[in-house]
Amino acid sequence: MIYTLPHRNLKIVAAIAIVSLAVSASSCGHTQASSPAVAMETVIKAVRDYGRGHQSAISPGPPSVPEETDERYAARINNLFVHENFAELEKMEQQNRIEKGRVRGGIWKSFSFFAAIALPRGEELKDSDYDFRISTAKKWVAAYPGSAAARIALANTYTAYAGFARGSGLADSVSDAHWKLYHSRVAQAKQVLLEAAALKDKDVHWFDVMMQVSNAEGWDPAQERELFDQAVAFEPSYYHFYRRYANYLLPQWYGQPGDVESFADEIAAHRQEPESSIFYFEIVGTLTCYCQKGMEALSQTSWPRTKQGYANMQRLYGTSNLKANRFAFLAFVAKDQSAAHDAFASITAPELDIWNSEDVFYGVRAWADAGGQ
Repeated sequence: MIYTLPHRNLKIVAAIAIVSLAVSASSCGHTQASSPAVAMETVIKAVRDYGRGHQSAISPGPPSVPEETDERYAARINNLFVHENFAELEKMEQQNRIEKGRVRGGIWKSFSFFAAIALPRGEELKDSDYDFRISTAKKWVAAYPGSAAARIALANTYTAYAGFARGSGLADSVSDAHWKLYHSRVAQAKQVLLEAAALKDKDVHWFDVMMQVSNAEGWDPAQERELFDQAVAFEPSYYHFYRRYANYLLPQWYGQPGDVESFADEIAAHRQEPESSIFYFEIVGTLTCYCQKGMEALSQTSWPRTKQGYANMQRLYGTSNLKANRFAFLAFVAKDQSAAHDAFASITAPELDIWNSEDVFYGVRAWADAGGQ
């Protein structure tokens, strides 16, 4: 089935129709999960114990829309990390835990903090780029042995390095040697997380990295759900947990068609506004893929609730290039030209993981612009 644009401009329709609707290779396919070396009983116990005694304070929301973008904040963190300013990194993440800060678009600063450390910058990445970050993170651990942030940063870097070994191809395109590297690095990440679990110092992002590990190892549904529930008990508003779990539920991973949509409904029903609709938008956003299965799944979601979620997010946190790309795609699938036009006005560059190609992006933007006139 070929999806066409709801507009009579056949040139735009043709430009988009020529693009393959195959599943995006960057995010699809099982990972040939291997049996973990550490007993699952040990890991699950660490998951259950990590938040014992922790009580999350209710976040009042930002006093004003954040001005700093994810890109600028991540650049600051990266600069501190490469110059081994561990004292300032410790201070900043401690502050993140207390303030529950966000950057524009609502991304938690803690999430951006650890991503900036784990992911090298540059287009042609090499093993040496990751080796540098791992060795630097180990220096941080040595300098601050009681630091949760240092070990979580190291574990997150191992999961990123595992993804580098796997590559962006479909599962059956990955060589046995690269699968071995992948699982070895995931195992290293898990071991570091277990070491971090023994510390008095705790950090919300510990659960996020453990969810990366669980996805890579293919935990069974009951174990995955318990991990998610424990994460949410630690910090209910850390929406990144909800996206991680939704990713696990995708049919190309470990779920079945309809699982993500049902999960979005479940979460929205148990949260109060504005989080209810914001979380719905974030969960539904995991389905953004210019492919037949993704677009069919989105057709089963609530567009009014998705639209309200994006509006609430904008009101509280502003938007980002990534979030605007997601919403523009969602508006396109919902055939809402006006909403798509407004979203494209906030986009500075196409996110090709969403659109698959620049031809699709610019074709949809032309359709949206026609509706906004």
